[in-house]
Amino acid sequence: MNDSLSYEGFFQGSKKAAHRAMDDHGRAEYDEFALHAGVAVERLAKAVLVSKNPIYIAEIRNADMMLHLGGHLQMVESKVRTVGAKDAIARLRRIGVLDADPQLDLLIEMRNGAAHASPDSTKAREMISPLAQTIETLLGDLDMPLDAFWERWTDALRAAVNEQEDEILREIQLRVTHARHAFEDRFVGLPPEIKERALKGPPSKPVKRGIEEIAIKGAGVIALKTTGGVCPACGGQGYLTFERERADDDNGKSRYFANAFDCYLCSFMVSGPVEMAAFRVVNSTPSARDNLALAEFLEIRRTKKD
Repeated sequence: MNDSLSYEGFFQGSKKAAHRAMDDHGRAEYDEFALHAGVAVERLAKAVLVSKNPIYIAEIRNADMMLHLGGHLQMVESKVRTVGAKDAIARLRRIGVLDADPQLDLLIEMRNGAAHASPDSTKAREMISPLAQTIETLLGDLDMPLDAFWERWTDALRAAVNEQEDEILREIQLRVTHARHAFEDRFVGLPPEIKERALKGPPSKPVKRGIEEIAIKGAGVIALKTTGGVCPACGGQGYLTFERERADDDNGKSRYFANAFDCYLCSFMVSGPVEMAAFRVVNSTPSARDNLALAEFLEIRRTKKD
């Protein structure tokens, strides 16, 4: 039998497609993400079927395929056909491996759409959770640990499986993972000291005297920018941006609130009060907690002009 139809062939094919899907998601290429995520599910579903009986991936109407998969008939490789994604999932549901899941069905529909036309990018972006849940269930049936499949994506995908966790929090955790991998990939094959030098180097645009007033382009909003602790993605030095909540009061004070964090090294960024709240949870290093706790707001005394 063709090695590509073996358990190992399907498992490795699924793993490769799943990792490509995560890379696509990080680049915001959600149509490609839907395609590769669907392929990952389909191939792992077939790996589970093959682990139980190779005949289970045969097309029902193709008797030669059943004989070929049973080891009693040789077929030309170009004529080999196996069951499609929907039927593979249906068979796993029939034998109790998978439960009915409209979100998984939608992912497979998007996968088929990505192969022939452009899917809805907004919906495709949200398919991380059904992908992670289905892969975890199938790996469980194979008695295979998550990290053997997801490797460096394990923590991010474990968070995606947790339905109780806030959606924005999962998004920020995933964004951290994408930025971390992109940063680490830049130094593959280089001496370790190159990466260490980059992390220890000064910010590309140092903030004078700790706090610097800036104007947000196009909006005319007055903001302050200052160093804001360790980036959770790469470990470099990040920036906090504060927007003014109210103008100077009678005592010459203005109140500012932390509204963004960005890192010049890995380009990780969050903005807005909702993302900042999730970021405070994700960024749990002591120095970051100290900076962010103090960054709930600032009151800056300014010299009033006559």
